[in-house]
Amino acid sequence: MSDPTSSGQHVLMKDQTRIKRAVRQTTIVVNSRDRNYLNYPNSNQFRYTLRRPLTNVMSIELMNGVIPCFIYNIDIGWNVFQFKEDTTILSITLTPGLYSNTELCIELQKQLNAIPNKKNTYTVTFNPNGRNLQLLSTNTVSYSLLFFSGDPHDDIDLKNLSIISINTPARMLGFGLNDYISDSSGTIVAPIPMDLQNFSSRMYLHLESDGKNLSRMEVGAGRQDCFHIFYFIPGETEYMFLNKETDRSVFTSSPAPLSRITTLEISLRDEFNRPINMNHREVSLIFDITHLE
Repeated sequence: MSDPTSSGQHVLMKDQTRIKRAVRQTTIVVNSRDRNYLNYPNSNQFRYTLRRPLTNVMSIELMNGVIPCFIYNIDIGWNVFQFKEDTTILSITLTPGLYSNTELCIELQKQLNAIPNKKNTYTVTFNPNGRNLQLLSTNTVSYSLLFFSGDPHDDIDLKNLSIISINTPARMLGFGLNDYISDSSGTIVAPIPMDLQNFSSRMYLHLESDGKNLSRMEVGAGRQDCFHIFYFIPGETEYMFLNKETDRSVFTSSPAPLSRITTLEISLRDEFNRPINMNHREVSLIFDITHLE
């Protein structure tokens, strides 16, 4: 006997619990060489357009790739500081480049002795035991390194005293967030060891898709979250080759998949969200995208 409360519609409809979308995995090679060079002249930030839109994306996983490691440890953005000789204040600009400790001491000495109408002659040396820098003048007049009162200077969050941005070479040279005045012998000794890899040994990969941020790593002190962080020694090799064991990151869309992705916005930045100077080297990243069809 049929159910008097049933309309019989269940006979015509398929059992929805048995309809399952197929899980697919698409591997894409994101090469900065494929970018629009007019819109994105540098390889540190570019847009990659997928061959076809992918729908219901469940996850995006970094699988492999290669990124350049020839990164300057002194570059535009933190290569300038103010210097005071007697009553004259002027800016010292260090030439961007990849330096060793000794090479940077030579560069600093060169720029100090290039000061127009200077009254002192400066010698900069590196102590390999303490790994600190020593600055010596002929002591005609006193001089100062204005890492605190000068402009530019490093930015500090006044609430929690964390560093918001490094804008001078102070920490690379072994100095803190202070002004340093020469003593009676015309000497300034850096209080801490030189640190040329202070923040240049980390590269932050930011990923967006069609306006949606795909960050999966939470970063402290109010800095922007990212998809992945690469750790390397600048200049140790020309390129760093990635692999799943050491550089695995997976963004998972939860609780619902991404409805559709057509592009990936790739950005490689430093700790303070500044685009990294890739020195015209290209980037290649391989992603596995899991989606439903």
